[in-house]
Amino acid sequence: MLNEIEFELTTEQFALMGYPRLTQGQPLSVILDAGVLSPDTAAAYWFTVQQEALPARFVRVGRGVYAFTGQIVEAELIKADDMETATLLINADGVIFRATCAPGDDGRLPFGVWETRTITGAARLYGVWEDDYATSVGRSVGMTIWRFRRLVLSPGDARFGEWYESVELPDSPYRYDRVLIEARLHRERL
Repeated sequence: MLNEIEFELTTEQFALMGYPRLTQGQPLSVILDAGVLSPDTAAAYWFTVQQEALPARFVRVGRGVYAFTGQIVEAELIKADDMETATLLINADGVIFRATCAPGDDGRLPFGVWETRTITGAARLYGVWEDDYATSVGRSVGMTIWRFRRLVLSPGDARFGEWYESVELPDSPYRYDRVLIEARLHRERL
């Protein structure tokens, strides 16, 4: 099982939190969310479903990006305007995260998008502190902040285009920059 996780803290989520000062060693609880995944494997973030069980995997392949194979633990299927979507809770090698599955070109989800099936794909993870509860699917994951990685994209900044690491995130908004949090996952207690 993976002990560390890296995910993006969006400017919107940081604003909803009220811009708190976040520091190394601080415990927090978030819903890990993979956003929208496409059934088209040519997309950057995608999914496919199998009936047969496969070994669970959760492998970091980029900054905040993971390749995964896991079990669908919960599924909420929605059909509106002749389009099917699904919000899933996935357990991939002990990492619990939420994903929204988009339909194919025909407006339908691939066969087998429901509980107990195996799902494989690639996703960028986001930390959600303030959920809109548009779905009942989702579970908070406990962790301890280890460090922050910030990609400076503010126009005119001398460090434009550079990543830098820090052990704290100041309590001020960032409009253009991308912020990733690396954290140590807490082990679930029985």
